[in-house]
Amino acid sequence: MTTPSTPPPPPPPGWYPDPDGRPGLRYWDGTNWTISAPPTPAAPIPGYAVAGAPVPAPGASQPAKPGGSINKRWALGVAGVFAVLVAIAAFSDSGGDSKKSESSSPSTRSAAASPPRASAPSATKTREIAPPDSAVRDGKFEFQVLGVERGATSMDDAFAPEIAKGEFFTVKIRVTNVGDDARSFSATNQKLIIDGNEYDATSFLNKGWRDKINPGLGIDTEATFDIPKGAVPTAIEFHDSMFSGGAQVALAPAS
Repeated sequence: MTTPSTPPPPPPPGWYPDPDGRPGLRYWDGTNWTISAPPTPAAPIPGYAVAGAPVPAPGASQPAKPGGSINKRWALGVAGVFAVLVAIAAFSDSGGDSKKSESSSPSTRSAAASPPRASAPSATKTREIAPPDSAVRDGKFEFQVLGVERGATSMDDAFAPEIAKGEFFTVKIRVTNVGDDARSFSATNQKLIIDGNEYDATSFLNKGWRDKINPGLGIDTEATFDIPKGAVPTAIEFHDSMFSGGAQVALAPAS
């Protein structure tokens, strides 16, 4: 007597080869085959035979998932777009560099072809020297030489005699305020010119050290310089203040 065989249990829900023999997979929900598939099907469960569907042998490769091929195509598409963008950027950069090179080339060739220009020599500024006894102005003061004296080696000052290192040369001058405000005159701002060198005036507290002059008025004063013995001054440079431009007047020989 033959014992009837027990039918195998239905396979669990999952994806299986199409039981009708068509290419692709279909989904078994545990009772029926579905007509439409979920978006991302799972791999068929091995070990369960479905009517009309071949069971893959152990170790055989499983059918490719539809979702996997879609993801691969999407990744390849993104990579292709990125490669195109990189190529466009590289072409644009090379084109810009080429244009820059072309635009700079003519100026470079022009600069190389043009010989260097020799700079024109600058004119040496020579200070004008007024003739002896001339009245000159610097700032708000007008100056005029009244006479010169030389040869003294000692001169009286407010506290003690001043001793010359060489000899004293004194220029007697008239100073007039031609401005609109009271101004102070200082003998120490004046310069004596000997062979192009400048000599500062010696400070004497009782001789023109600082005199205040009102507008329109003038004073007769003097500026004394300590110079080498026998040196011959050629001009005096008058200054309204310490930082003024100055005006020169030639000096006649001392008597």
